[in-house]
Amino acid sequence: MIALLAAVPKETELLRRWLSPCEVRSCGRRDLLRGSMFGQSVALLHSGVGKANAASALTSLLESSRFTLVLGIGCGGAYPGSGLAVGDLALASEEIYGDEGVLAPDGFLDMQELGFPLVQRNGTRLYNRFPVDPKLLEKVRPVLESFAAGSGCQLRLGPFVTVSTGSGTDAAAQELAGRTGGICENMEGAALAQVCALQTTPFLSLRGISNPTGNRDLAAWDLVRGVETAQLAVRALFNGWNEPQERA
Repeated sequence: MIALLAAVPKETELLRRWLSPCEVRSCGRRDLLRGSMFGQSVALLHSGVGKANAASALTSLLESSRFTLVLGIGCGGAYPGSGLAVGDLALASEEIYGDEGVLAPDGFLDMQELGFPLVQRNGTRLYNRFPVDPKLLEKVRPVLESFAAGSGCQLRLGPFVTVSTGSGTDAAAQELAGRTGGICENMEGAALAQVCALQTTPFLSLRGISNPTGNRDLAAWDLVRGVETAQLAVRALFNGWNEPQERA
């Protein structure tokens, strides 16, 4: 079974229409939707916005059932130099905590520089960066490239940056993009990746671009287009997989 997590219901409006039959259960005091979607058994959960919500929701979910994949979806902001525009699709090569650490006079110190791993398991220490399995990326990338080509949007693979405070100024966006190499900003992804790393559950993160980061100008935003791109990409991804799935 595949777990789909989004922050808010607006990011799953299409997916919920396609989920049939649909059974509503409770998971960590949140509604959990379970059913089938394009031949895949799916559990869909809305975490709420932010790292704490994402981590608590996914922890409750993974403690209740076993999943072959956790797929974090939603909209995101494009960083300067990413080559991404509103309506494009971004796939995470890794999720990075952009602001877990200390802002010191000489610059930002991340958790590795401070000496505090966020995940420590079987001799592996993970700090701010949580890489996605390259074999999993190799599997999904051709399907998403085909979707992008047919939809007239661009697909970019690269680091995603998770923040508590969004980059609403040009200076903030340029600093984070330069420091992390990130292409896309979000508020939940690294927390999901951290929980998956702790639980050794495969993880993917997919975002439709709804806005540029930088000086906040809502006239340049299109949330509807961003969330639609991500959901249509999920449909293409599921249709492109032919592996048998257990029933919900």
